[in-house]
Amino acid sequence: MLRLLLLRHSKAVPFQGSGDHERALTERGRSDAARLGLYIASERLAPDLAVHSGARRTKETLAIVLGKLRPGIKASAEPSLYNAANATFLDVLRHSPDKAGTLLLVGHNPTMAEMADRLAGTGEKTAMARMAIKFPTSALAIVDFDADHWAAVDEGMGHLVDFATPASLGGRDD
Repeated sequence: MLRLLLLRHSKAVPFQGSGDHERALTERGRSDAARLGLYIASERLAPDLAVHSGARRTKETLAIVLGKLRPGIKASAEPSLYNAANATFLDVLRHSPDKAGTLLLVGHNPTMAEMADRLAGTGEKTAMARMAIKFPTSALAIVDFDADHWAAVDEGMGHLVDFATPASLGGRDD
């Protein structure tokens, strides 16, 4: 079994002259990321590998989340996840190392919401319904695959185990 954690970055400052790629997290975004890291730790969902898009807000989100987990989780940037089309996202997923049985991808909407929906063919009904309504910042979709190799993963193969948002963890959604 493989497990995919799809995390939309936490709340960031509005677009400014420095460019979208350099947007930092807001105070609320940092708080939401910390809350999410504690949730991942308490549910024993720690990834074997974590990948972010390279945008400042994804890197910051991931750093805060990983700060709440066991040390030594390998993290890297994959620039193609920034504004990734669905085919590009699937390519990144399928080229992930099989030794990473639990993979955390930190990216952006609309890709994260679309791919969570496309990958999860089945799932916990309440979580599926909530995810279909909105995929807010700091939202986390947990999708399991009955597969041994990331290269075999395809749309509709996954099972949505849970969908966590700031509001479901005691905060508020945007």
